[in-house]
Amino acid sequence: MEDFERLCRQKGADISFFDIGTVMKQTGRESGIDFTDLKVLDSDATVLSLARRTAFYKISLEAQKTEHSCVGIHACFRWRGILLEGLAYREVLEFPADIFLNVVDHIQDVIARFQANPQWSWMQKDEVGVWMDEEEFITEQLAKLCNKPFYVVAREQPVEDVYDLCFGDKKKFYLSYPITVLEDTPEELDRIRSSVDRLRKTFICFDPLYIKDMSLVRELEKTEQEARIADIDSRMIEQIKMRTVDRDYQFIRQSDFVVVMYPTEKLSPGVLSEMNFAYRYNKPVYAYFPHARSPFFETLCDRIFDRVEDLEDFLISGGAGSR
Repeated sequence: MEDFERLCRQKGADISFFDIGTVMKQTGRESGIDFTDLKVLDSDATVLSLARRTAFYKISLEAQKTEHSCVGIHACFRWRGILLEGLAYREVLEFPADIFLNVVDHIQDVIARFQANPQWSWMQKDEVGVWMDEEEFITEQLAKLCNKPFYVVAREQPVEDVYDLCFGDKKKFYLSYPITVLEDTPEELDRIRSSVDRLRKTFICFDPLYIKDMSLVRELEKTEQEARIADIDSRMIEQIKMRTVDRDYQFIRQSDFVVVMYPTEKLSPGVLSEMNFAYRYNKPVYAYFPHARSPFFETLCDRIFDRVEDLEDFLISGGAGSR
């Protein structure tokens, strides 16, 4: 939120920013209640609900002073093994939002921040992963309740993309490419990166590599010894894998079309699965594939290009969305 606020200020946007936890502490102190970081979630559920509703009321008054407002809040809390309410349906209805964003980060970085925070250092690693899933799920349900857009945004996503999601009208695409297969040919990855950088001037790109959880998994699976050292067991590794697949599919669902960069003839089950998923969800698929084409591959694509430059020209000239 700090990065987003800084960008909005630079662009001169008339927008205010609020952190619900900070406002709750302020309103609590005004009422003689001291919500300390370590004990706030141990407070009576009714007291917490009242404090949050009071905070929302204060925010709604302040928000009227600007054209837009951004509120940072958890959808839920996993506290001492119990799931606690972070945001109630009635509060969403009383403070209607135009867009819901769920920001995610690498699981390893999230765990590190938890371990460094006395309030959350007790949480087990698998509990952190479950909480991340719960936050995303509930946020999406709130968006559906309000019939508003919902996006999962990686922490590494350029903040300019977040600005465009909120205020712009750029089309969005998911970038599908054989990441594991291309690890031995970094020059191909660099070429894809350069192409995407050019497309970013016109589109918002959801790149699966903004979340590097699978890089961690591949490192841990080299030997069981490394996995034990990292204190991440096989069950959590499986959890990370499933979350990665589901998140990439969510990136496709929230995109207008899919761009496939496939410079190799080596099989990539991941890319083919994503193409098939996009096909089933009626998302146009535009591919760069300079090799002999299988009819199965062709069936999943709306257009295939032999040169990456031709794909870029087609998209930038307005071809995206055409069948």
